[in-house]
Amino acid sequence: MGAGAGFLAALIWATASGPALAQEEAAQRSIPDEYRWENVITDFDKDRLTRLDEAVALGNEEAAAADGVSYDDRLALKSVMDAKAVPVDDSHLLGWRGCRMIKVGGRFAGLAVYPFFDCRITVVDGFLFFEKRSGSQRMSGRLYQNDALSRILLAAPTYNDAPQRPYMSEADENTDPQIQNAVGLLNQLEDGRLRILFPWPALEASYTVLELRSLDNL
Repeated sequence: MGAGAGFLAALIWATASGPALAQEEAAQRSIPDEYRWENVITDFDKDRLTRLDEAVALGNEEAAAADGVSYDDRLALKSVMDAKAVPVDDSHLLGWRGCRMIKVGGRFAGLAVYPFFDCRITVVDGFLFFEKRSGSQRMSGRLYQNDALSRILLAAPTYNDAPQRPYMSEADENTDPQIQNAVGLLNQLEDGRLRILFPWPALEASYTVLELRSLDNL
């Protein structure tokens, strides 16, 4: 087992046992620099993440004012956004899940709820690694420790069966919107679902939220 894999295995064990918050704080203090998202994220994506609350507030306002949105779609958004976050157990994240994207606000449709596709989280090179593996809009990238209640996803999108790409070293307002980085905040919810919030995507919304459910709960 490599050093990175050993570090992650120890971290998963720690967060899966004992008082979650205390274990998480101890794990945070022991994270090497190369595992810290702050040392990887671009300035553009860091700004988007910093303004996450602004994106959510604007998107919700735009969605509330949108015409032609079904009750079921509004309920789907409320269900995932109102759910309480609990301390993240990294071992709980691993495996396959059904996932659906909800695009909120912007000039697209105000609110759009997509079908469930396939997502999974595995361990790759010592990192938790997220993949959206079906549908036309896909993405993949590393999940980084953040705090007891969240992880940071730094991902790159792809389309259809195009090869996965690494998170880009540079990104700014001039980056092709079709391949712009995806920066997200992951929460584990008290009912077992996962939620990833993506502020200020390049296309179609003020924010998007990816809801992940166990395959037995679709």
